[in-house]
Amino acid sequence: MLSTTTQLWPLVSGLMWLVSQRGTCGSYHEEGRYPCAFIDTVNITGSYSLGSTLNGSYIHNWTVIPRELVTPYDFVIENGIRIPATRHLRACVCRLRPCVRFCCAAGQLYHLERHRCEDHPNAPGHSHMAMELHNGTQLQQELRSWFSVHVELPCDHMRAVTRDSDYLHWTLHENGSIIHREHLFTKHYCFTPVLIGNSTWSWQPLACAPEKLHFVLGVREWTYAICLLICIISMLIVLTVHLMCSDMRNSFYGVAIKAYTFCVIVGYAMLAHLTLHDPANLSTVACRILPSFTLLFLVLSFYILSFISFKLYLSFNGVVLTKLMFWLILGPIVLIAIGWSFFVGFSYHGAKLVFGGDTCWFDPRNWTVMAYFFAPIFIACAISTFFYILTLIRISEEPYIDSEKSFDYLERNRLESFWKFFSYTAIIWFVFVCSFAFNYYRGEKSHLNYAVCLCTAFHGFAALYALIGKNQQIQNFLRRIENK
Repeated sequence: MLSTTTQLWPLVSGLMWLVSQRGTCGSYHEEGRYPCAFIDTVNITGSYSLGSTLNGSYIHNWTVIPRELVTPYDFVIENGIRIPATRHLRACVCRLRPCVRFCCAAGQLYHLERHRCEDHPNAPGHSHMAMELHNGTQLQQELRSWFSVHVELPCDHMRAVTRDSDYLHWTLHENGSIIHREHLFTKHYCFTPVLIGNSTWSWQPLACAPEKLHFVLGVREWTYAICLLICIISMLIVLTVHLMCSDMRNSFYGVAIKAYTFCVIVGYAMLAHLTLHDPANLSTVACRILPSFTLLFLVLSFYILSFISFKLYLSFNGVVLTKLMFWLILGPIVLIAIGWSFFVGFSYHGAKLVFGGDTCWFDPRNWTVMAYFFAPIFIACAISTFFYILTLIRISEEPYIDSEKSFDYLERNRLESFWKFFSYTAIIWFVFVCSFAFNYYRGEKSHLNYAVCLCTAFHGFAALYALIGKNQQIQNFLRRIENK
């Protein structure tokens, strides 16, 4: 009999609320389009409608829900972000009865490190819980007879609210509020059992972990910016030397190297700027345009390397390309790269922009950097390697001419110096990819970021060593300057 009364009580209370609200049909318009916060609603699509019998009310889980508390929604809120969704009905059930939220089903607990619900043989059920009445009396209450119970995670990542690493004692009140020493807990919570000691279970409310990626300007960031600056200075030296060298100035190879170093200098300079500046201090437009141009120049630099590999292959097949041909080939690729960078700049990952969300560069918490940045670079490296293999096959079929003045000797020297540099560059960027993957799976930055910094500086030193130190034409030019 008591069980039947318990089930019918929500139905009776809903009817009483409906009667008390008659004559106040204008109240809904005063509250706006949505009569309550999204967290206080539940999807009632498919629930039984009473039609004109009780002013279009609905019955959901033995509770009569007045029409004034039912509204069609065309969105849902996940992790605090409004996401478009198929139009559906939601009801403000927490207006009728206080809501209590649990993270996991009975017999499970929320693992704070793995961010998921896991089975535990001794986890308590959530049929009863200690509750405090308005007069201060505390009792063990059967929850479903008093509250509207929901089992769901408000956010993907939840965290415990502690003080000095100790759990706090939160009290559930009869109106659904959770309080600790007059501190009210947020509505975006869920209860989970926590084992304290070896045998004591405590119901702890978990709050949504902050999803926003906070800007940090620490030792790692400054070290990375300094290493970028070292690489920029090295590339400036390479660019200057190739501009001064008359033998390189007007050749396809020389123009390509100058274009490459220019792209790296601009791309790394923008990357340093993004590293040292808080996205909050940049406008929305700047937070899209700057990373888009950074992406453009860095990706384009790798395709210039693939052009050089293609040119060296053609040279050993007796085909000569001029600097005009370089610009004719580069032009369409630049247009494609511009289109790609701005496509990425205005693309979304889930409900967030790829650029312009919590960060003005790729978000390290998802795989967008792999799809939009590292993937095009990998394709360019594959193209370069393909032509390098074809070049080696071609060279193996030709006799070697040991004469520093011969065209074949100069091309072989260019090939050797270029592929030394390309190999160093490929290894460096492989470290970048490994660092991202390692940090992604750890969920935080690691000391591997310092290896990225060192590799960035080494990128510049590799350019000095391979493109200047190992290039015979550049060395002859520098000797002539020294002898004057």
